[in-house]
Amino acid sequence: MAIAEVKKTICGMCSKSCGIDVYLKERKIIDVRGMKEHPMSKGVICEKAKFAPELQYSNDRLVTPLLKRGDVWERVSWDRALEHIAQKLTEIKSQYGPEALAVYLGNSVGLRDAKRYAVRFCDTYGTPNYSSVDMLCHWSRTMATDMTVGGYPVPDEMNAKCIIVWGTNPEESNITEYHDILTAKKRGAKLIVIDPRETRLARKADIYIQIRPQTDCALALGMINVIIVEGLYDKQFVDTWTIGFEQLKDHVKEYSPETVSAITGVPADMIYRAARTYAFNKPACLSQHIAIDHGINGFQAIRAMTILESIMGNIDVTGGGKLVPGAKTQSTRVTTQIHPKTTGLEGYPLFINYMNQAHGMNFAETILNGSPYPIKGMIFQGSNPLLTWPDTDTTERALRKLDFLVVMDLFMTKTASIADLVLPACTFLERTELCDYGYFQGVPILALRSKICDPPGDNYPDWKFWSELAKKLGYEEYFPWENNEDMLDYVLKPSGITATQLKVNPAGVPYTQDKRQQYLAHGFNTPSGKIELYSERLEGYGYDPLPKHIEPLESPIRDRDLSRNYPLCLITGARVIQYWQSSFRTLQGPAKRYPEPLAEINNGLAKQLGIKNGDRVIVETLRGSITIKAKVTKSIHPCVVSIPLGWENSNVNVLTSYDGRDSITGYPAFKSILCKVNKA
Repeated sequence: MAIAEVKKTICGMCSKSCGIDVYLKERKIIDVRGMKEHPMSKGVICEKAKFAPELQYSNDRLVTPLLKRGDVWERVSWDRALEHIAQKLTEIKSQYGPEALAVYLGNSVGLRDAKRYAVRFCDTYGTPNYSSVDMLCHWSRTMATDMTVGGYPVPDEMNAKCIIVWGTNPEESNITEYHDILTAKKRGAKLIVIDPRETRLARKADIYIQIRPQTDCALALGMINVIIVEGLYDKQFVDTWTIGFEQLKDHVKEYSPETVSAITGVPADMIYRAARTYAFNKPACLSQHIAIDHGINGFQAIRAMTILESIMGNIDVTGGGKLVPGAKTQSTRVTTQIHPKTTGLEGYPLFINYMNQAHGMNFAETILNGSPYPIKGMIFQGSNPLLTWPDTDTTERALRKLDFLVVMDLFMTKTASIADLVLPACTFLERTELCDYGYFQGVPILALRSKICDPPGDNYPDWKFWSELAKKLGYEEYFPWENNEDMLDYVLKPSGITATQLKVNPAGVPYTQDKRQQYLAHGFNTPSGKIELYSERLEGYGYDPLPKHIEPLESPIRDRDLSRNYPLCLITGARVIQYWQSSFRTLQGPAKRYPEPLAEINNGLAKQLGIKNGDRVIVETLRGSITIKAKVTKSIHPCVVSIPLGWENSNVNVLTSYDGRDSITGYPAFKSILCKVNKA
């Protein structure tokens, strides 16, 4: 019997990029285990990694390009498919201008290196309308923290004496972080969990705060109020390394715990206790993820949390929020100028200027209205907007209005089914790409996600699609690389690290020393060199220089008439460990563990409505309704309903809206929608 061969790579079943050992026998994957020497994951993997072989060998995989002829799909060669795209894009550019093409990249194919090719293609073609999942994931946090402390503070739970877990459930979304938190708790660290849902981690906490959704900014300001009024802040650090403290001190006077209690529903004594626990146990860190982003005030809520960390001196210290730069690289952009026709520039100028990409949340409106100019063609890569974007009805009407729609993905998704052309993509096991663990994950290493096996059919990795399409349009000189490793050598040249080095070091290669308190020598990476509690940059854009609470567009306080008909708050997108966003719904492994979406409803509310666990219920908002099975639980806020995303049946984004977005970043309001529930 043949002995299994072990190949090392980086998992791509979600964005956390854990190290994995892939076991092959006769060139077929038979098992996936954690890579023990990987500095981030240290041998720990989640359930999703175990489902990678099923993903790889699924009979439902797309294996050849498909061109729609009427209502029939015709199998075509890649050469034919690329010729067809090139012809359509040439026609669109000639008739409407290059801005009439929009390109959108999601995570399910390969956002990391695909982005480098896609933006270069868009620059060369001339369209400013490249966008990506960045428009609704992670970068609101990055902008808010970067504009405050000059980087992204990564929580150092292993060395903290107090940990705040705010609006995230790492047991389902980040298993490595979850293990670190439990280890820190075991050795005596205090744990504060803030969440409308009482997760299993919340039940282990010293303090659990069940907050009304999207009132996080008020709670953070209330905690800052306590710390300043009681003189618990780090005076020496604040005096030396921050600007705007006096303005902050005056600003938070209106956010007493008693006032904040009325906004958040959190008892005032609990706000005092949480603030004091955080202040008296230094160093302390704060873990917050995507849930905070998704509301009208997400950016400023994250600013408030970062200010809370800052006035305690918990920035860039061991056990606090680590600031680690990304590796030195050079861009693949052809131009870095912000195009005046970039979609979203008028409404979200800071986001557009910071990200140098269009705001995809504006695409549907632009397509439907033809204003300020028509968008006639779109290319989606690794994205399923009919399940992941707000207001599915509006999104679908927009996509169906396009003259030409291309979708590149692993499976025939809901969005792919309405496309004119569908292209077969490669899984993470069939491609090579770069992983940087510094800026976002706090460990300054680079690693290579190495190709493990060949695809099942005529599948293209994302880099090859963009390169070959560019050649069809006559852009060869802008895509000189023979393969992705060549491109990476170009990108990595300033770092002094090569793709070959990364290949022979599967656990990664350090690109700098991991040091704390580098601000002592260089200051913070902000215009002032200090932490900017009061932001003149925000003020210059016309935004509030200090964070303040803003009620969601749909809330019982802002709109009492609406709340009489829709008395509950719907939050969407809670993570389920077996899935990643809308991915893996065709796989049997995840389906056995979590076969269908569930609407979490408080047991007291369920009793009032005559709903029992497992009953089918109708959840309705102003946009529409869905029927879904109820999960009756005491572990959710009495006025909150929680539904995960990603299922074609019981598609929660039928209920959501493009309205009520964050006023600075344009992030959608997935966590603050008024709804009602009735037994089906």
